[in-house]
Amino acid sequence: MSFIKKLRVKERIGLSKDLLYELIFTKRSLQALGISLVFSFLIIQFSVPQFYVSSTLREAESPTDQQNIVVGGAAQAILGRASANTGGNFESFRSNMHSYALAQRMWDQGWGSRIYGNGDLDAEYFNAIPKNHKIGDKLAAFFLGYDLFKFYSAHDLQSYIQGSFNPSKPLGSSNIIVSTMTPDKDFAITFMNSLIIETDKYAKERLIQKSKEIIVSTYEQLATSKNSSIASALAGTINSEYFKIANLENDMPYHIYIIDPPHSSEYPVTPNIMAIIFSNAIIFFFLSIFISFIQKNKEDLW
Repeated sequence: MSFIKKLRVKERIGLSKDLLYELIFTKRSLQALGISLVFSFLIIQFSVPQFYVSSTLREAESPTDQQNIVVGGAAQAILGRASANTGGNFESFRSNMHSYALAQRMWDQGWGSRIYGNGDLDAEYFNAIPKNHKIGDKLAAFFLGYDLFKFYSAHDLQSYIQGSFNPSKPLGSSNIIVSTMTPDKDFAITFMNSLIIETDKYAKERLIQKSKEIIVSTYEQLATSKNSSIASALAGTINSEYFKIANLENDMPYHIYIIDPPHSSEYPVTPNIMAIIFSNAIIFFFLSIFISFIQKNKEDLW
């Protein structure tokens, strides 16, 4: 009993009640909660909902040389055209997606007009969409003496793709995730689908063109070669490149297979309404307690 008396439980409970009624259960605290609700409503009202749009891709198997001719490889080494895909399909896919060449292809299809203009697909229009520079940028250009670009171009579309669409590959997985956060989920789904398909198509066309160039140059070497072994190696190289073209000139994907097409979350990721209301309520509530404490003890504090 003596131990309990030393704790002075009743006295401590009484002090806690006084604290609650003096600083917490007050009119100011209720007013602070009301203000926090109004403030939260304003934040939610002016916030732009952001949806998560993503697509899951499967990394395709690296193409193998089914015509594994030793002399063909030797010929490629002689011509300095041997190549190794050390980065894998994912690195090639990401590099192509963020390249200027891919942005130019998308620009020619009119995507720049849909992003920066009114959607008119006339080339005369989307090649002359004026850029609205900020006042600060105009002043900086004026004082420093450099010119600002007057119109949007494929470079702007490239920056948009690089900043908005990020392909990633989880560690130990062969899947590729392309994702973005956007207020316009319908446009993002359409654009992402076209971006993925066009990226893969561009990779195939580039490799086809490369093989054609190798064939042309190899034929030139074959016409002047007098060594039978070298001529045989050159012929093997030509056959190998024709085989590559035959494998690429089809509608099948090259770098990736689409497992899940682009789709959006049903609900926006941001803003989180409950988190905003709860956090603002806590902030305003403790602010009211702090103000009440200062007012009641200002003489002792100062």
